Amino acid sequence: MRLPAILIPLLALTTACAPALRPLPPMAPLPEPPAESPEPMDVRLARPVELLAPELLALRERGLLVPVEGVSADRITDTFSDPRDGQRVHNAVDILAKRGTAVLAADDGVILRVGKNTLGGNVVWASDATRTFAYYYAHLDAWAHGLKEGQSVSRGDVIGYVGTTGNAPKNVPHLHFQLLRMTDARRFTDGPPINPLPYFALSPNATR
Repeated sequence: MRLPAILIPLLALTTACAPALRPLPPMAPLPEPPAESPEPMDVRLARPVELLAPELLALRERGLLVPVEGVSADRITDTFSDPRDGQRVHNAVDILAKRGTAVLAADDGVILRVGKNTLGGNVVWASDATRTFAYYYAHLDAWAHGLKEGQSVSRGDVIGYVGTTGNAPKNVPHLHFQLLRMTDARRFTDGPPINPLPYFALSPNATR
């Protein structure tokens, strides 16, 4: 197909006035992938393991025993941050089980207190062997026979039985279990609470 005569000069003019094509400048190389992988993460704790205090790393390494006989960690619902009574935070986990199920010492340590209070009912306070952490067991139906303050306990020893004493619903027997950092040996009930769920050994009632 022949172009009309008038278009030929216009085409030539357009071609002549167009800037000469220049090669593109070389592209900057893509950055190399990092030589090292990101800092390791503890999946259950969702934070870099290096940021954990040494005593928490030690606790995570040895793992706490789930303190109710026959219950595995994966059966425990995380209620640590749940509200209670509209005025406070739970700061503990509730471990459901049949009334009378054995409550076990979560760690080697010492019994600090055996007693009663309004919210917890029949309770036991214990510490680990180094007095770094305090463990609070509440709503017990009863204490183990002969349990007394100052007594040494080993991981897995029976210290009581699941119940509904205190303010627990009477048709929902469970163990209220709390983990606290001991900052004052004389005021062990006042330490900052720590969610115990990530520190439980994964297999039921595992021992090491």
